[in-house]
Amino acid sequence: MSAFRYSLLLFFLLILLGCSPSEKEKNKAQYLSLHWELVENQVQPKQRHVAKLVVSNTGTVPLTPNWKIFFNTIFLSLSPEILSGEVVIEHLSGDFFQLVPKENFPVLQAGESHEIIYASNSFLTKNSHAPHGLYVVFEGEDAGIPIDQFKVKPFTLAHQLQAVAGTNVPIPGHDFLFAQNANLSFIKPHLLSPIIPTPKNYHWGEGFLELKGDISIDAGPFKKEVAHFINLLQGHYAGNIRMVENAATDISLGISDQTLEKEAYHLSVGEGIRIAASNESGAFYALQSLLALLPWDFFSGKQESLLIPNIEIRDQPRFAHRGLFLDVARNFQSKEAVLKLLDLMAFYKLNVFHINLANDEGWRIEIPGLPELTAIGSKRGHSPTETDYLWPYYGSGPDWQNSPNGTGYYTVSDFKEILRYAQDRHIEVIPEIGVPAHSRAAIIAMRKRYHQKMKDGDQEGALEYLLEDFEDTSTYLSAQNFRGNTICICQESAFRFYEKVVDEIIAMYRSENVPIQTFHTGGDEVPNGVWTQSPVCREFIEASPEINSVHDLSNYFYTRISKMFEEKGLQTAGWEEIGQMELEEGGRQTVRPNPAFAEAGFRVYAWNAVAGWGGEDMAYQLANAGYEVIICNSSNIYFDLAYNLDPDEPGHEWSGYVDLKAAWKMVPFNNFISNDSDMYGRPIDPEELAKGKVRLTDRGKSNIKGIQGQLWTETVKGQDMMEYYLLPKMLGLVERAWAADPEWAGIADVDSRLPVREAAWNSFANAVGQRELPRLDHLFGGFNTRLPKPGAIIEGGLLHANVETPGLQVRYTRDGTEPDMHSPLYTAPMPIDGKIYLKAFTPSGQSGGISIIEKKHHH
Repeated sequence: MSAFRYSLLLFFLLILLGCSPSEKEKNKAQYLSLHWELVENQVQPKQRHVAKLVVSNTGTVPLTPNWKIFFNTIFLSLSPEILSGEVVIEHLSGDFFQLVPKENFPVLQAGESHEIIYASNSFLTKNSHAPHGLYVVFEGEDAGIPIDQFKVKPFTLAHQLQAVAGTNVPIPGHDFLFAQNANLSFIKPHLLSPIIPTPKNYHWGEGFLELKGDISIDAGPFKKEVAHFINLLQGHYAGNIRMVENAATDISLGISDQTLEKEAYHLSVGEGIRIAASNESGAFYALQSLLALLPWDFFSGKQESLLIPNIEIRDQPRFAHRGLFLDVARNFQSKEAVLKLLDLMAFYKLNVFHINLANDEGWRIEIPGLPELTAIGSKRGHSPTETDYLWPYYGSGPDWQNSPNGTGYYTVSDFKEILRYAQDRHIEVIPEIGVPAHSRAAIIAMRKRYHQKMKDGDQEGALEYLLEDFEDTSTYLSAQNFRGNTICICQESAFRFYEKVVDEIIAMYRSENVPIQTFHTGGDEVPNGVWTQSPVCREFIEASPEINSVHDLSNYFYTRISKMFEEKGLQTAGWEEIGQMELEEGGRQTVRPNPAFAEAGFRVYAWNAVAGWGGEDMAYQLANAGYEVIICNSSNIYFDLAYNLDPDEPGHEWSGYVDLKAAWKMVPFNNFISNDSDMYGRPIDPEELAKGKVRLTDRGKSNIKGIQGQLWTETVKGQDMMEYYLLPKMLGLVERAWAADPEWAGIADVDSRLPVREAAWNSFANAVGQRELPRLDHLFGGFNTRLPKPGAIIEGGLLHANVETPGLQVRYTRDGTEPDMHSPLYTAPMPIDGKIYLKAFTPSGQSGGISIIEKKHHH
């Protein structure tokens, strides 16, 4: 046996012994039971919640406190106050905490319990924000064992309504929802836009065109687009659909005799179907529109005919960049989930997919030559010092091999497949590798590489891609509570590393003949205090005449990497921070566009327009200054923000709540009228908000290249949740990105604007409820859409109900059981006695949450 094979065997034995829990410890863990409940929860005078954690021994032998319990939550103070219970709760990193018993924590005899009570300076809004991902590590062991006996006592809407009494905090009880839906009413289908996004011009004809049997298509110059169209239809159509090259066909495509814009098309349905476009993307979108004109249930099975309304459509998009961003770093999404998402984007005419491939909590793409990035950076599990893989952020569990959201990456061939799939659907893929912050996964992976190479006596190799200064004693905490997440940019190895990664990603595009124009560098949220105590940076600053202090480093960094991108023929992109600088105005620190890069062709993604935070006009300042801008407003189109404040509605809330209407009512050129109230439910006065703020100049307008919705995934676990967070709210983005600027957006006076806006909203909400949501149950195999809870009030002794997207069916029960497809339909106000349960359904039987209405009897 060779020495190498012998050491390999030893290595595997060590892994088997060291990392899997012993049977004895497993037995102990199975008798460790925990119960969590909220004791107090308040919004004012200052936010605070108090919770109780009960630790019990359900076994037959005593349980000594020789354990540590690890858990995750984003919604807890970094050092919670322990009111009782003999433990310490310590923040480790990000959302990861440990709970350690103190010396006088009791030995728990069989059947005994011990209560821990702690307080945190935040108001808890959601059941999913309670501690989760609990596991235990016993003394002398390296492995974590999940705590299966963990129960959370849920808090309810009623609890929350009580907690916010006397404030505007928008807790969505059934009466709140009813008021929210008050301006909605059912509209007859032919009065709605024929498809979403709404075409620029359309004209209804009389009746329908019905195609049966074999269908022939003359693709003209658009064979690839037609092949894709046939591929989608054929599985749901009984006859044959084939391409032929003669004049007498059911469907024909050709080059338009007028010069149409790049993505524009004409579609006419009458005697037959005629499509004209100037190029492939126009033809592709015409065919998507044709698919959308089919009955919503077309994709539910095999159909005998194609039934399409007679119509004339002349269409073109408002914005050239119609983007969707997906973070696969925080929690991973499978390649299959991404491909299905690309199908959805193409159907709704989105054309840019921006994918965040690396962050503090994960590195998700194979980089040839740097195997550590995925060997270490793509895995999450219990590791005492976070050296062999990353800690299990976001409840991803102690076992890295059994962690579908925490562990995972795309191989080179996976990524190439994503690129080809997107290209076939006229979608540009923009990769993001964020630097210099948000880089903890890369830093840890390259640290491992360094130590391995040093051990092998290869000092040059060790230093080649090192991302940190080991002597740096700077203390800082990132926005997501990470330490050590920012690359040391004062050493050449940082640039060598970044260029290596960029080159390998570019090579994946080149080998598939997929163009790459733009590379996204992140650049956001560089924590205060980085580099200040780094000897490497101190030396570097002293040796560099053009750099006077740590504050000059970020300009230096972006000058270097933008020059690198320019040499590679790529545009430098990043979040809005890469176009900003801090300066003092009138005695206070403020943020302004950085003139250094205003003419450098940078593209910045403007996200921070939260009403009342001061950055409402930042996108416009940047565009006016010369930056290319993509509008990404967090308070309208950050899709990881929860739909609302319902305690059972998952999601984030740091800049408000985003539902279908929030996305739909965004006005890209006028942020001041994009939100009616703030996250606390306080009304926003748009005129007050706009005072002293910058408006878009003509130059600025031409620099706004489009809009993009974001799905960050700290709270998103798996494909079903991803789809739930996106649908239907993403349809608001779809409409704003393609459809013409709505009439209401141009009405300056609030009182005149709102009724016009509400009428337009009613029309859009009906289109979603009558067509889009029912179709999404079947399209591309069906999506896990989020359906709203019905709104309801009791008035004059009668129950009145409504729903956010008219066209959904509201069903009810009076016997305390959950409504199903056999329950009666709500059609008009009805008498109520006792409790009524209401639920919204699509025609196929998908349903949302339950609203419970009770007639209170006054004694």
